[in-house]
Amino acid sequence: MGTVLIVDGSDVCRGPIIEFALQKQFMGEGPMAEETVISRGLETPGQGLICDLAAGRLGASMRAATFSVSHRSRALAVEDTEQADLILTAERAHRSAVVRLSPYARSRTFTLKEALVLTSVLTDEVRTGRSPKPTTLPETVALLDEVRGSIPLIEPPMHTSVFHRDRALPASDPLALVDGHQDAALHRHATDEAYQVALTLGSRMVDLAEDRVARIGSTTNDWWWRQHA
Repeated sequence: MGTVLIVDGSDVCRGPIIEFALQKQFMGEGPMAEETVISRGLETPGQGLICDLAAGRLGASMRAATFSVSHRSRALAVEDTEQADLILTAERAHRSAVVRLSPYARSRTFTLKEALVLTSVLTDEVRTGRSPKPTTLPETVALLDEVRGSIPLIEPPMHTSVFHRDRALPASDPLALVDGHQDAALHRHATDEAYQVALTLGSRMVDLAEDRVARIGSTTNDWWWRQHA
């Protein structure tokens, strides 16, 4: 049993969305079912409620409603980073802040989109026998860190993202989830993107753990990697 830590700015929008989506993908009787997913904020005094748009994005199920009303933001502490097996951040700036807080967490810290790209690569590495199949969360994270050092990752600024559809959206870091609170349309986009990217990453991680490794490009969820491989 391990812990996945989500870190964003205020822990009221992107963080809880990612937390809920990963929990949704991990639940059941599979090998990821016992993993704990928590979220923390870098710029929050704590006890903040999930924002209305983020709560709506989680859906109308009883589980979503219970999560929304019970979530309270919590400030990131050093202990959180030390105890987490995998740390996922919304932005590169958050990733840097985590590493400054806890330098030994560097190899376990990725942006959410970075982890999605690297998990796609690792899936193909495992499928072709170039990497061993991970059997635990720490093993998966260690392999993701190894892969991170072997491939180039896109640098900002670029107008690209996993689920960008609107050409009017501003250019953004391709490995970051924008905040979006300054603009209603961008906020809707940001919540949708956070949810969809987290669902896709969760699905990939479950597939790796359950040894269901498919060739990259076999599903529509591989759109981002096909565009930038």
